[in-house]
Formats: sequence, structure tokens, C-alpha cells
Amino acid sequence: MKISSPLRWIFRAGLLACLPTPALAWGSLLLIEAPPTVATFSAGVSLWSLPQFPGAGRQLNILLPALDYYGAQGLFASTDTGVGWNLLRRKELQAGLRLWPIAGRHGADRLAGLSSLPWRIQQQAFVNLQVLPALLLQSAVLHGSGLHADGAQLEIGATSGLPLGADLLAIGVAASAANGAHRQSYFGVTAADALASGLPAYKVPAGWQDVSLTLSFEHRFSPGMHMDAQIVAARIIGAASRSPIVTDKRQLGVSTSIWWDW
Repeated sequence: MKISSPLRWIFRAGLLACLPTPALAWGSLLLIEAPPTVATFSAGVSLWSLPQFPGAGRQLNILLPALDYYGAQGLFASTDTGVGWNLLRRKELQAGLRLWPIAGRHGADRLAGLSSLPWRIQQQAFVNLQVLPALLLQSAVLHGSGLHADGAQLEIGATSGLPLGADLLAIGVAASAANGAHRQSYFGVTAADALASGLPAYKVPAGWQDVSLTLSFEHRFSPGMHMDAQIVAARIIGAASRSPIVTDKRQLGVSTSIWWDW
């Protein structure tokens, strides 16, 4: 994908900030450039370290293949950014729709006695606006999470990039809020769960639920090969942070990927 500076810095920074962190809302912000004139494809391998469930103090380490496709009509499919359609062709303003997963809670990934929570595919609308040469505002609205697929989330943030020769250092900040259906599913404790787990029953109303900081780095080994690394440090806030399910308010996501461009 070719894009001129300083937009190129912002675009690359935004891609780096899109660490897939399905356990919480952070990671759902998306930055994508205007559709390319010729479809692009990259493949590689990614190592992720993510919380086992929202509020967990333990990490889950996963090694997965990485794929990324972006078509000339705006369609995209990627292990990093989901499946969707970028509706606009303007470099300074992007908007579209995509499908984005959110992890469930099963077996060893949940606290003893808590009911299972299925994986969900959320529908997302995203809008990004470049307000300064080195500052891009991002937003996302998601629906489909939770026990009954009626959870909704809002995430807002900003991303900026600093070029370091041929490399790039990026920083992003974000905050997310969710409705009661989402927060009760992931942070609440029902009467039945309380009886089975020994935890106190807990109800979580709608509200802000986390803030996050993303640091990212990209290095290109050759014109057709590059690597990127991301660290997302999030903190659960508000009523969700006081849930008996939450064993650690500080949540950490780490990802390292090596890509070959085709």
C-alpha cells in the first residue's frame, strides 16, 4: 500500500495500534487507508499474549498464522482487522463496517463455578478523521456481544506516529464504554453463578469500562518483509473494576508479527 507522508506515518501507526485483543473493547479501533488501486496481500505469523478472560490476572499465549487482504473495492479480510468494507476513498476520512470477534469464557479460561460465555461476532461501524498531519481521531460502535448477543460498546481514541528512519514508533490512547447487557455478561455475577462459585452476586450497570495506552513499533527488513510489535496496557475502571470476577484491574496485551508482502 502506498501513501504519502505524513499520512503514511499516521496510517502505519493506526495499523500497529489495531492489536487484536478480543477479551475487552480495547483493540476494536481500526485505521485503514483508502482502497488500493491493486489488491494487496500479506501473510506471516503472529505471537499473542492476552488475558484469559476480562479481568483475569493470567495470560494466554497463542501462536497463529497471520493473513491480510485489501481489495480495490474496499473489501478487506485480515486476522488483525477482521472482515469488512471501507466505504470511502478519502485519505483524511475513513468510514465503514466490519465483523469483529469477542472472546468467550469456557473451561479453564473462566473462574470455577461461573457459567460459560460463547464467542460472539460483533457488527461494527467505524469512523476515523485526520485532524492534524500527525494526529488521527478514531471511533467505533459495536453490537452483538454478551450472553444474548445484545451487548453494545463505544470506543474512542487517538493515534499518532513518530518515524525513526525507516522504522516507526506509534502511540495511541483510547477509552471504551458499554451498555448493561455487555457489562453484566462479562463482569457481572448472577445469583446462579454466585451459588455455584461462592462469589457474591454483582450487577454492573452501563458506563465507561476501560482506558488504554498502546505502544507500537515497526521495522522493515526488506521491501517485502517487515515485523511489528505492540503492547496494549489497559485499566478496567468504574463498576466493572469492582467486580468479584476481576482479579487484576490492569490488563496487558502483547503481539509480535512477521509479515511477507505479496
